[in-house]
Amino acid sequence: MPVIVIDPNNPDPQALLEAADIIMQGGIAIYPTETVYGIGVRYDDEQALARLFDLKGRASHKPVLLLLPRSEDLQRISSRVPPEARLLAERFWPGPLTLVVPARPDLPALVTGGGNSIGCRVSSSAAASALVRACGRPITSTSANLSGGPNPSSVADITPDVIARADIVLDAGPTPGTLPSTVYDVSQHPFRLVRAGVIAEADINRALKKT
Repeated sequence: MPVIVIDPNNPDPQALLEAADIIMQGGIAIYPTETVYGIGVRYDDEQALARLFDLKGRASHKPVLLLLPRSEDLQRISSRVPPEARLLAERFWPGPLTLVVPARPDLPALVTGGGNSIGCRVSSSAAASALVRACGRPITSTSANLSGGPNPSSVADITPDVIARADIVLDAGPTPGTLPSTVYDVSQHPFRLVRAGVIAEADINRALKKT
């Protein structure tokens, strides 16, 4: 399992292509984001998703968040993109806001937790955004920890068992923060805050009042 050190602001394209190739072949990559370190597998590979859930000890009814290559890829995973989702994406993406939108019915159950919605965002991290673009499709962005454990802001914070079971680790040093992305549900009314994070709910509410 290689650990490749990269520059957080100017990551080596070859390292990103190597990680993307591993993901595309069904492997597991640990990578930095603008919040914490995440674990990436293909969103549409059920065997890779099963490996991810086993690695984390995550219950199958708990959905995982996705990183998108671009905001336009919302249509790739959502059955209906609410106008409020487009507004918030325009205001906060790339960035640490995860939007929960109606899910396409053909998404794997492990991604949605068996539900009818999916959380996604476009990352502002140079490494994470380049990695998902190199994959050319959404990848998972669940935190690189055992389920319920602390969010890792550096590779040193990640449990050795998690490191050992990954196929590649991109080490960009400490991430800018220890808080995860804010998760906000616009899949149904009333909209609601699912998880507090980097972006304050008050800022989201202010953006929505512009409609």
